[in-house]
Amino acid sequence: SIILPEFYVTELSDYALYQKELNSKVDKIYDQSISLLHGMRKEYFADTLRVNCKVLPAKNIYNGILDYADELNPDLILLGEGEKLDKIRIGANAERVLRLTDLPVLVVKRNSKISKRKKVIFASDFLDDSVKVFSQVNEFLKDSNSSIRLLYINTKSKFEEYEVIKSRIEKFKKNFSADFSVVIRAGKSVEESIVRYANSIDADLISIGIKRKKKLSLYFTDRVTESVISLSDIPVLAVNNPG
Repeated sequence: SIILPEFYVTELSDYALYQKELNSKVDKIYDQSISLLHGMRKEYFADTLRVNCKVLPAKNIYNGILDYADELNPDLILLGEGEKLDKIRIGANAERVLRLTDLPVLVVKRNSKISKRKKVIFASDFLDDSVKVFSQVNEFLKDSNSSIRLLYINTKSKFEEYEVIKSRIEKFKKNFSADFSVVIRAGKSVEESIVRYANSIDADLISIGIKRKKKLSLYFTDRVTESVISLSDIPVLAVNNPG
């Protein structure tokens, strides 16, 4: 998306000049943007891949992304993190897209790669909704021959006995035929423990559910998922939890 420039017109006679300048600015921004996208396609994508380059005018970036996603109806949205203002924030546009779409969102940092998906972590509480969440993750991973770590973080504030957790995960596993291994770890913070474990095994991807709330409840979203994205240099796939 490109942000349209703003002009302020004080006299009626200024409208012709305003329109001319606006069109000139928009055309220049479009030409520069589409040229940049074509350059990226040539440099980073093989000729055998179908990659469409599109520049859309919008009042703000995240609405432009969401509107185009509604039109295109893709399988997922791929985002860079944007600029981090501090340790626990992701980019503002990525944050809003993450909160306002029902599509899976893959957030990739500048130094990370998503071409390899061999070691994948699925972090969850493994309650009933987790089956619906992982079904979407599984679709993303199809034909990738991934080895998947089912990760549960046991905390002091929400402590559960090992046997209870293990039984719940075994029940979850029966819904899928993927290559699973089970990891149960203790930690003070769920999000920090997820990222710490992912780093310890040099994981290729962290997948996790997110309970999205819209409109008036915009800022009461899944804190753990957003924090994992902020803290992790490993790509994170956030999938809508319908529960």
